[in-house]
Amino acid sequence: MKRLMILCIGLLFFIPIQLNARKYFCEIKGTNKTLSAGLKIVFDFGESPVYSIWNGLKSQQKMVDENGKEIDFNSMVDAANYMSEKGWNFQQAYTSFYEGNVIHHWIFYKEADSQEEAGKGIMTKEKYK
Repeated sequence: MKRLMILCIGLLFFIPIQLNARKYFCEIKGTNKTLSAGLKIVFDFGESPVYSIWNGLKSQQKMVDENGKEIDFNSMVDAANYMSEKGWNFQQAYTSFYEGNVIHHWIFYKEADSQEEAGKGIMTKEKYK
């Protein structure tokens, strides 16, 4: 009995406890560019609308570096690798249509104590301003 108690107490010190941790989600949306090759890729953290009434996906939801320069992604996989490097995990992918255009949706999640912690090291053009 004494050994069992010592074992249980010992395990408590080795099990990481995250009382407030929860899943935060991000949806990467990609659609064909209108006048050039490639995809327009935006990131939806659920904090503001990503669709514009004038031209589909808002450019304000594109990723920028620490200097505010847009980060261009070669493909959805390139954007997924970026998210993976930032600690996000792939959840699901699907496609839909918006105003006759195909939209690729890739959903990612990250477990964190807060939205700010989950988004560390990631900045959209909208947040940069």
